[in-house]
Amino acid sequence: MVKKIALVGFILSALMTGGFQISSADSPKMFELVAKVEGNAKIWSPASLTVPQGQTVKLTLKNTTDAEHGFSIDELKIKELIPAGGSKEITMIADSNGPLRYYCHLHKAHVGGQMMIQ
Repeated sequence: MVKKIALVGFILSALMTGGFQISSADSPKMFELVAKVEGNAKIWSPASLTVPQGQTVKLTLKNTTDAEHGFSIDELKIKELIPAGGSKEITMIADSNGPLRYYCHLHKAHVGGQMMIQ
């Protein structure tokens, strides 16, 4: 019993003095990308994301339009369909270099964006 109390005291002391640090490096970096209409253009917004190389990334894809849309990143072999008014989540590791283009593979004229991996 004394050992348990001493261990609890040690842990509390370490936490209070910064002896332990909980790393957020393993936590995914989260982004929301929205397929929407602006003026006469259908776009994925935001148009640019920046993530560190090797980072786990969680994308929430929301389609606010009245038609099904695609979401593709060729370099990462991602190709998804998001129904009208629907959403989808993708978790990936940003392990490629440079800018990666994301776009709607169903509608080539729609405006996509890029993910900058640094």
